[in-house]
This record gives sequence, C-alpha cells and structure tokens, in this order.
Amino acid sequence: MAYQVKISIMEIKPVIWRRLRIPGNITFQQLHQIIQAAFGWLDYHLYKFEFDKIVITIPDDQYAPGELFGEDITELDSEVTKISKLFDANDRCEYEYDFGDSWNHEITVEKRLKDTKKNRIPECIGGAGFRPPEDVGSTGGYENFVKIIKDQKNPEREDMLSWAEKDTRGRIYDPGYFNINEVNRRLLYALENDIESAEKLLTGSGLTGSVKWGWSDTCIEVNGKRYSLEQIGNMLLRLGEDSIVTIKVKPASRRY
Repeated sequence: MAYQVKISIMEIKPVIWRRLRIPGNITFQQLHQIIQAAFGWLDYHLYKFEFDKIVITIPDDQYAPGELFGEDITELDSEVTKISKLFDANDRCEYEYDFGDSWNHEITVEKRLKDTKKNRIPECIGGAGFRPPEDVGSTGGYENFVKIIKDQKNPEREDMLSWAEKDTRGRIYDPGYFNINEVNRRLLYALENDIESAEKLLTGSGLTGSVKWGWSDTCIEVNGKRYSLEQIGNMLLRLGEDSIVTIKVKPASRRY
C-alpha cells in the first residue's frame, strides 16, 4: 500500500504545507527523511512522531523505557517501525522536528493507494510556503524574523537575510516561496539521505560515473541514476565534515 498525505507546519499563518504520495513499505526514519526533503529542513535536530499513546523516535540508551515520554506511552524505534503499521489504522499523527524550536507538523492520511511502481518514489503534488529558518527561535522568533525582513527600513533586515541564506542556498528568503519541481528533485534522493547510503555510494572503491547535464545542476550518472552535485555534497556531510575526498576525472573526448 501507498499513501497520499498532507503535512502542515502547525501554529504558523499562512499555513506552510505539502501534499505527498509516499510508499507504504518505508520506516518512520525514512518518512522523516522525506519530510526533511519536502520542506527543505537541514536535518540536524532530533525528531519524533506521535500517535495516541505511541511515540516513534530514535531510542536514547541513556533513558529507560517510559522515562522520557511517560510510563503509559509505548515507544517504538523509528529505524525499524514501518509506517504501514500505524497509517493503515490511523488518519492523523504529529511529527515534531527540533525539540528546541519545536516545529510540530500535522500529518493527515488523505488516501490509501495501490502499491504501484510510480508510488514507490516519494512525490510532491502540491504545497505552499517556505519553512522557517533553522534555529530562528520557534514561532515567536519566526514571526519576529518575518516582521524584520518585510520592513525595508529595519536596520537588522540585511543581516537577517544574510543569516537565512544557510536555509536557501543563497536565494533571498521569501516565506511564500514554493517550487514543486525543486521539491521533487530533492525527493528523488530522500530515501538515500542517510549515512548507510552515503557510505555505500562514496566510500570503498568510491564514486564512479559519467558527467551529465542536469536540469539545474551538474550530475554524475551511476548505474542509470543521476546524482546532482548538491546531493553528493549533502551525502558527503553525512560522512563528516573532515572526511578526505579525492576527485579524479578522465576527460571526455568532446569538450565544451
């Protein structure tokens, strides 16, 4: 089975949301990766999913079961628990990203779909808005941030916009920005946005492929799949900031 879900960041107006088709045989860790890609979060904070009396997250060995969320709460491991275990019987849950800023997302299961080849790759079919900058200071900090950047005369405006470039990759921050093609390009790699996939692709004998033109970025084609340099950069960061990289190229006979 696959699912059509609507995911909305709570307590923000106008609502920032995405409508996605997602495969049903994935884990909650992989759903976390899909949500990160769909909204453009940078994935450097903790997260959890909450159903009635159930919390799904990465276990913390420092705490005994029941110590973090209460003894009446069932705790499940997000890296092994399949979303179908709960989405087949529940139409709604909440996803919290960053326990400091506490960005709560409402997830609504709108449709249960057939598990076709098309539905095995996450896809965005609608949405609106651009998510708040990381570490902006919860909803209150975000409201203040938006107020400042909309005021052309505010002396803090340029500094705030420069600070937010970490979230936009250099584009001027616009809370209303939404580009469905950009979202879907990120979703192509969402299920590989983990350390294991990065190690498999980039370590050992290394990455070997051919350079290809991408829609908006140079790509390297490996076994029929194209990886943008942006995605390769993201995977390199999964392996650690001080990882050693060697780039060796055999030039093509025809050059530009």
